[in-house]
Amino acid sequence: MMLNDFERFILEEKYIIMSQMNSADDLPQRWYDQDPVLKRALEQLRGASDRYQAQVALNIIKIILEHQAEERFEMQSGGDSWVKQVKVHPNKRRWYDMNETLRAAMKLLEDAPDDLQHTLVPHIVQMVEDTLAQEMGS
Repeated sequence: MMLNDFERFILEEKYIIMSQMNSADDLPQRWYDQDPVLKRALEQLRGASDRYQAQVALNIIKIILEHQAEERFEMQSGGDSWVKQVKVHPNKRRWYDMNETLRAAMKLLEDAPDDLQHTLVPHIVQMVEDTLAQEMGS
């Protein structure tokens, strides 16, 4: 999904505005609760069908891997990329753990460097919204 400069600007502005809407009373309990925009998108994704969850998961993995290839994020120890260091926890208690693809996507996103997460969140939000709109239309 390639965005032009205007679309990227709009997504970033939307992200900033929605991030500022977070209530001070909300205490983060999950890794994605710290980002209100990502939290909202994942809550929307949670209500989607398995098919659309898998579609979004594959797109998240694709985006992260493309970014990793473009930016060449590398760990200092041994030169391995951070993606290779991701370990999926065997405990399946979270809503996204039941689908292997979705679990892998969430783990990649959780373990991504903060600056990459911040860059990707507006794109992920848009992707979730587009996917849910597509699901509603079918």
